[in-house]
Amino acid sequence: MKQSSVSILILLSVSTLIFAAEDNRMAKIVSVKEYDQGRIAYWEGRVPIYDHRPFYDITLSLGPGKYVVRYESPTGHYPSTWKVGSEIKVRLQGKGKIYLLDGAKEVRAEVVNARAQECVSSSGPPVGAGPQVPCE
Repeated sequence: MKQSSVSILILLSVSTLIFAAEDNRMAKIVSVKEYDQGRIAYWEGRVPIYDHRPFYDITLSLGPGKYVVRYESPTGHYPSTWKVGSEIKVRLQGKGKIYLLDGAKEVRAEVVNARAQECVSSSGPPVGAGPQVPCE
C-alpha cells in the first residue's frame, strides 16, 4: 500500500510539471514604458504628487496578438533580461493575468490592453480620485 501511494504521488508530481511546462509560451518584448515616479497618488492644487512606486508597461508579441502588460515592482527592480527585442517565457492565467518568467522565478503581471491609454496629464487639473497613471 505504501509503495503504491508513493508511486501515485510521483506520477502526479511528474504530470503536474509536464502540464505546467506546456502552459509556458515564448513572447517577444516589443516595447517597455517605464513610469519611474509611479502613479499620481493625489493632487495639491494643480500639482501632482507621485507615489514613487515604479511600474512598467511592457508590450509583448505573443502568437498573432500583442498584449500590454503592467509589471509592478515595490523595489523598482526590472530584470535585465527583459530588454526590447528579447524573448521571455510567459504563462497566461485566466482573464487579465499573466506570469512573466525571470529565470526560474514567476512574476505576476496584469494585462492592461483596454486601459493602457487611460492616463492623466500631469500638467492638467486634478481628475477623479485614487491612484492615476500619468501620461508621459
